[in-house]
Amino acid sequence: MKQLLSAFLILGACVHLSTAKHVDGMVGLKGHLPRQRDIERFMKSQVQASNFTTSDSLRRIRANRAADIKDSFLHAWRAYKKYAYGADEINPLTLEAVTTRNGWGATLIDSLDTIHIMGLEDEFKEATDKVRAINFDKNDGEPSKVFETNIRYIGGLISAYELSNDKVFLKQATALADIMLEAFDTPTGIPWQMWDVQTGTGGSETGPSTLNNLAEIGTYQLEFFRLSQLTKDPVYHKAAQRVYDVVLDRNVPKKGSIYSVPGLYPIFIDIKTGKFLSGKPNLGGGSDSFYEYLIKTWALSGYQLQRSLDMWKESLKGIKKYIVSRGSDKRMYMGIGDDEGLDSISDTFTCFFPGTLALASRLLNDSESMDLAHELLLSSYNTFARTPTHIGPENFGFLPDGDDDSDLLLAQRSEIKKYGFYLDRPYYLMRPEVIESIFYFYRITGDEKYADWIWEIWQGIKANCAVEGGFAGLRDVRLGREGGLIGKQESFVFAETFKYLYLAFTEPNVISLDDYVFSTEGHPFKRSFSFNGTF
Repeated sequence: MKQLLSAFLILGACVHLSTAKHVDGMVGLKGHLPRQRDIERFMKSQVQASNFTTSDSLRRIRANRAADIKDSFLHAWRAYKKYAYGADEINPLTLEAVTTRNGWGATLIDSLDTIHIMGLEDEFKEATDKVRAINFDKNDGEPSKVFETNIRYIGGLISAYELSNDKVFLKQATALADIMLEAFDTPTGIPWQMWDVQTGTGGSETGPSTLNNLAEIGTYQLEFFRLSQLTKDPVYHKAAQRVYDVVLDRNVPKKGSIYSVPGLYPIFIDIKTGKFLSGKPNLGGGSDSFYEYLIKTWALSGYQLQRSLDMWKESLKGIKKYIVSRGSDKRMYMGIGDDEGLDSISDTFTCFFPGTLALASRLLNDSESMDLAHELLLSSYNTFARTPTHIGPENFGFLPDGDDDSDLLLAQRSEIKKYGFYLDRPYYLMRPEVIESIFYFYRITGDEKYADWIWEIWQGIKANCAVEGGFAGLRDVRLGREGGLIGKQESFVFAETFKYLYLAFTEPNVISLDDYVFSTEGHPFKRSFSFNGTF
């Protein structure tokens, strides 16, 4: 099947923004290749700060905090191992094994690099043996979400390979990627949202069978680029880049249409036609990692994939003009918007953006964007810092500065006066995005206040979410544990939340931002792999 798909990509792919002489994505939006002097300049960019405090007393504090987080990770890991080892998840309240991601062991694989980074050698060896025995040709009989399979499984396996050099991880990542490539065999090359490994049929999670969303078509580029490098097989990279070809070729921004602002893409797309269907642009769920992967894939390629950088710059212009808005509390928020107006509602997924924007700003030496990133970080952190639990909600709303609050409910007005925002969906599922962005700012600035912010959030999580089976969600962050717990502990808790918590208190050279790029699932990929434009 891989050979057939490779032929499809080579014969059927349009020539937009690429030539026969260069790897897909190297030619930019204006038809130019990256200039060597620009690449050399970017290579000199230092992301991490060089002014970290090194006093013995602070090092002891940081070491103790890292140890505390590691102990809690082990508590959750041992519960998973005891009650659900090899299953996708454990219900932390009932201690039951849960199948959510094909039954291949999402938590097992998503946790690998965190276990390795924490130096848990016995746990890593046992997990390696478990991974070796997985057969990806068989699943639980249910369709899989292709996007989730990529970021949790393929990304986790690639990162484990890069950290350990154990070839079993690369072998398994390649085996799974070859299976999932079949999901890209569609009329446009845009992947199905859902894919049944057993029957070979594709579909959509909701709505028309050919519906997919922006994030779930644009979050393969990082993993597939690296897999092509490691295997020296361009088929994976071609499949991921084909998505950009179609998005750009078949959708032209036009005022008054669904797609009205260059670089601000609607959420929903038809994989059969390649046309956008609906969904106002935003940086939250359904869109987030599409934008994240533009700048990160460019960085991982050694600054060679010019199209990714050009798309990022175009998107950032629209984000600054239509998505970002100052609230009534004078903080800067991210809403849902285009040239027809702004909806002042947001979710915790958007809170990845301050960290990603800070990373891009350091790479591009863009001080103006760094200032904006910091303003957005303050509002993201504020959604955690202002609640009684120091934990933020899933969704929240804000009142744009100067707007009348007469359309808001009384409770929403009250919360805006109290917190600066109102809670739209008050539950918490151990999501990492706010912690992630604060981690980036700590590593980029060297300012210890950011590490203290993370510790403050961790204290709230530990006090309210720790249970026998690991860490549960909260039904209402205003009430904490007393408001009820949610029996859900997704694999990203191990892959992202614990990893960013832990790395905030290790020595800064551990998984340095100058040496690694983190995937959207928190998996670090080495930046030191050379790329000369070929596989």
